[in-house]
Parts: sequence; structure tokens; C-alpha cells
Amino acid sequence: MNLKALKCCVEIARQGSFTKAAQSLHIAQPALSMAVTRLEEELGVMLFNRAARQITVTAEGQCFLRRVETAMLELDMARQELRDMAQLVTGEIKLGVPPMFGIKHVPELLSSFRTAYPGITMTVVEGSADAIGQRLESREIDVALLESRRIGSTWDSVLLGSDEMVLCMTSNHPLASEPYLEARHLQDAEMVVFDKTFLQRHLLDTFCHAADVKYRIALQSNFVSLVTKATYDGMGISTLLRSVQQSEAGIVGIPFKPAQVMTFKLCWRANEYLSLANKRFVEFAQAAGFFGKP
Repeated sequence: MNLKALKCCVEIARQGSFTKAAQSLHIAQPALSMAVTRLEEELGVMLFNRAARQITVTAEGQCFLRRVETAMLELDMARQELRDMAQLVTGEIKLGVPPMFGIKHVPELLSSFRTAYPGITMTVVEGSADAIGQRLESREIDVALLESRRIGSTWDSVLLGSDEMVLCMTSNHPLASEPYLEARHLQDAEMVVFDKTFLQRHLLDTFCHAADVKYRIALQSNFVSLVTKATYDGMGISTLLRSVQQSEAGIVGIPFKPAQVMTFKLCWRANEYLSLANKRFVEFAQAAGFFGKP
């Protein structure tokens, strides 16, 4: 059974077209068609319906290609393992992080890791926790930095540390001198809030809802820099991580009562091969201590 023919079939099913599959694989269409025909003759079944303008996969093809895709993934992982047996002088890490987590801790971590392993290429993508989780599931990234409550049940993870979500405001705000803030303090307060894709927003809303408190939204955004600047300009109270607030002169952070602590984990897909470069990154992140004590 020809490996190239199997790759051709998988790509045809994905593209829904012989022409597009040939272009994607950078081979001539006649060669692709011949490889598929020979494989079908070997198997004794038709894998594709060719009558319609849109190529579709037969029932036999769906059954066969489902297993082929699994086998191809295993083969790719085996190749990666062999490459990793060589000395770790090259490699690639694809990391996903939510916006606020990348402000303080992640740059320090990446800089130190780069110094220790200059041959490893690092790609970092930003997005909401849901978007990062989807990227991890679809194998667009290798590892993700997420708050513990956002870790999927089918992922492996390690705890890196914790940070505290605090209520942030200018130093002349009426609540700025309080030692802590209870939900009652936020009744009718002007708030600069993140949109509902942020865990911080969910925690704030849960905190207020439990006390039947309603705040007023002055600004809602998914831009961390905008929320921070609006807080600095006195537009309202926001919820930032303590590590972020401490790096912003002119903004004070008052703890919630009870405290709102967030713990961070690096996670990856369970039961799949994790490259040596990614394993080393996970180990390095655990030992580096940039994320505070868990």
C-alpha cells in the first residue's frame, strides 16, 4: 500500500476536489488520479464518488480514511520522536496564551528560554481561553497557558503558579483607600469590564450576582491595553491581575473579599506525543518561577 496514495486520498477528502488536492500536495493531477485509482483497485472498493461536480467520499471511503488519518498522525509522531532523539539544537514550540497572561510573565519566560535554547523557534498566539482551547484541540498549537478552570478533561497539564484578580482604579477614587472590597461596594459603580470571553468577567459577574449587586458598564472591551488605559483615565473600576496592576503606575489594586485567586497551568493534548522541545519548555517553565507560588 503506497503511503503517497494514502496522503492523496486524505487530502482529496479534505479539499473535496482532485484539482485542489493536487495543488495542495504540489503534484500533477494525473499522477494523483492514477495513485488513487491504483489504491482503489488494490482495495477492491471505490473511495470517492466522481459523478457529481463536488467529489464526495463513499461509505467505504469514510470508514477507510478515518483509520488512515489516525495512522498518518501516528506516523508523524513517530518521525518527530526520531528527530528528537538527536541533540536538541533545533525545534519548534507553538504556545497559546490569553491576552492578560502574556503581559508580565510570558515575555520573561520566553526570553529566558531563548537564552538557554537559542536553536528553538517559538510561536505565540493570543486569544480568548475558548479560542486557545480550540486551537489546542485542532493541533494548531502544541501547548497552552490557561487558568485551571479552563483546562479540558482530555488534556494533561502542570501547575505553574497563581496570581490574584484585584479591583483597579485611580488613587483618587473614593474606594481607593479601602483595605478590600465586598460586592456591596460595587453597587451602581462605573466599571470598565472585559467582554464575556474573559474569565475575569465571569468571576466579577458571579461575585456580584451572589450578592444581588448590579454595577454599571462604562466600557466593555477585549483589549487589555484599552481597559488598562481607561482605568488610568478614571473611566471606572476594572479587574486586572495583581502582576499587571503593579506594573501600571497610577493604578491601585484593591483585593476582593473573599480574594479572587487564579491559578495557571500549561496544558497539552493527552495521549499524544509531545516533542522534546515542548517537554523541555514545560520543564523550564515549571522551574523558572515567573508565575508566583501556586
